[in-house]
Amino acid sequence: MDIITQELINYDGGKYDFLRLYDVCLDYQNEECVFTFLYPETIDEITNEQRKEIEKFVKDNISLFSKIRIKFKKSFLDEKLIKREIIKFFENNYPAISAELTETQINILKKEQDKIEITLHLNKLVKDYFDSRFVKIKLLEFLANNFLGNFDVFAIEDNNFDVAEKIAPVKYKIQAKKTSRYEVTPIKKLFGKDISPFPELIKNNTKPKPSVILFGNISKIEIKSFTAKKGKMAGQEKKYATFILNDGKQIECVYFSTKTNIPKLSALQENLAFLCLGDIREGLSGKMTYYINSMTLAQLKTAPNEDEENEILLNKRVVNVESYFENRQENIFIKDPVYNEPVASRDIVVYDLETTGLDPESCEIIEIGAIKIEKGKITKKFSTFVKPLLPIPESATKINHITDDMVENAPKIEDVIIDFYKFSKDCIISGYNNTEFDNKFLRKAYQKVNLPFENDNLDVMLLAKSKHLKTKNSKLSTVANALGIDLTGAHRAYNDAFATAKILLKLSEKA
Repeated sequence: MDIITQELINYDGGKYDFLRLYDVCLDYQNEECVFTFLYPETIDEITNEQRKEIEKFVKDNISLFSKIRIKFKKSFLDEKLIKREIIKFFENNYPAISAELTETQINILKKEQDKIEITLHLNKLVKDYFDSRFVKIKLLEFLANNFLGNFDVFAIEDNNFDVAEKIAPVKYKIQAKKTSRYEVTPIKKLFGKDISPFPELIKNNTKPKPSVILFGNISKIEIKSFTAKKGKMAGQEKKYATFILNDGKQIECVYFSTKTNIPKLSALQENLAFLCLGDIREGLSGKMTYYINSMTLAQLKTAPNEDEENEILLNKRVVNVESYFENRQENIFIKDPVYNEPVASRDIVVYDLETTGLDPESCEIIEIGAIKIEKGKITKKFSTFVKPLLPIPESATKINHITDDMVENAPKIEDVIIDFYKFSKDCIISGYNNTEFDNKFLRKAYQKVNLPFENDNLDVMLLAKSKHLKTKNSKLSTVANALGIDLTGAHRAYNDAFATAKILLKLSEKA
């Protein structure tokens, strides 16, 4: 759980324990940091008094040079919406399952106000595929990121739903292909979110894919309109733009404009170069179409280099990876546990970061600690301080007890992250609430040196929640204590990573 949510839950006797931090975005154009909180549908609204108190809480706990703005987003637990989002999750991540899954095969049961059980009725072959690729954990991550509720997922075998034999496990390798990227320089945001300056090549995107960053010159621009038939805008005219994006290869693009962004459509001029973020889907023409939601005027900084990753990885090592041996006499006599997947057959790197703050766009990594688990055995450890560009804020030191003196002679993140990339290559990446926090910093660090973040992810906090441990909360220290795992020196990267690795192993033991 992120620090802000954790502190807010404990604030003033838990009066705001219903809030969760959803997003932190640094708006460079308006020079402000926007914090978005989720609140449950059972709460009618956030009052002005509450807004002011939460804004003051954030300002008191976060040291930022920019202005702070607080937003709230209601998490609706509507059954139809949840089913649609689950279908979308499988379409984007597991096309083999989505081809054989409809909303009628998804049952949703609300047991309490915020407790929801989701049952998937799957054919035996699909269920085996679902179980062998620990899809449940990833689906729980997805639901936790998009809704405010206590979810659990059950996959049951139901042969009333036939499935084609095309779902052969050999066709769906879990190891993703390297994403080739290059670097551009953002000039001015037109609309949408801030975009990472490392786009992919259009030629490498020939299939549906969410959240794709592309760059190129635009041409054949047309501004069109249509009359909305459904929703709040029914009967009103809406504007959209179509154009071609070209980086040597072309792709058809479409942008459906919000009312406030209509005046900005005039900035779309022939042969201007834009950095874009959007989803690639099959369009009405039958071709792959780029549905854009963010655009930034930009220019090319470095040309694409297919062999760049290999060149980067030749850099000299700055972090010494140590072998791990648990020197206890009882190990000789204790029979090794048998583990469930993925621990039984995969290599997993469990890691934790200490940072100067919450926002990966403006804050820095100051410590990385990691443990490698190879098929159920802890084999290696990775631990290092990282020297930041700016002094460590006092608010961060209060939490992790890391001072400027401690990191003075540490290597820079550009060197450390290359060693961590080598350490975790071809492994599952795991951590405690790493989906919501650590992974965002890790992805940003990889982008600095133009390396891809393509590891499969396993969030131990979500795994712990799925086991229904009956703890009062889901904090790392609480779960560790419930399982009898020592967590000495909490909020230091290696100590937290080691405890998380032990929790993962304990929860993965076969009964």
